[in-house]
Amino acid sequence: MRADLSVIGPAAIFPRYLVAGGTAIVTGEPIHSVATFTNGIATANTAVLAAADTPVIGTHSFMGVANEDSTNVAAGTVAEQFLNAACPVPCVGRIRGKAETAASVDTLTELALLIMDVVLIDYSATGASDGGQLYTIKEAGSADTSGLQLVGGNTALQTLDVVVDARAYRLDVS
Repeated sequence: MRADLSVIGPAAIFPRYLVAGGTAIVTGEPIHSVATFTNGIATANTAVLAAADTPVIGTHSFMGVANEDSTNVAAGTVAEQFLNAACPVPCVGRIRGKAETAASVDTLTELALLIMDVVLIDYSATGASDGGQLYTIKEAGSADTSGLQLVGGNTALQTLDVVVDARAYRLDVS
């Protein structure tokens, strides 16, 4: 759904390559890659709409939050293009989104207990009010490989702010 996530503070805008036939992307949705490297060569040079909880360090290469809607050739299918994505400066720029479970962050005490935990962006294929994808921020800490760290939020709006771990921007080093 449009504007599920927003990038706050220092960020760079990068054009990300989308191959024709991928899933349509709207402003505020996260994109990533699952390419790996062999002898310095990427197995793929494309970005895709995140369709899993992301970014997991060592599994996903976070490619930012869509800064515009994709150009589509048919309902739900993208045309080949470069799509601009906002990439927060690691450990400084923030991503803001609704908490996965609003009741878990509606008091200052609850929010304070989450600060510094590492989490992911939650993906729900049909959770949005329009029946489309919904992206929220998991408030429950998960594996140490989670690529986001909770740094704040707003209890009145049940939003969370996270920063991206620099390692989440690159999938694998071998």
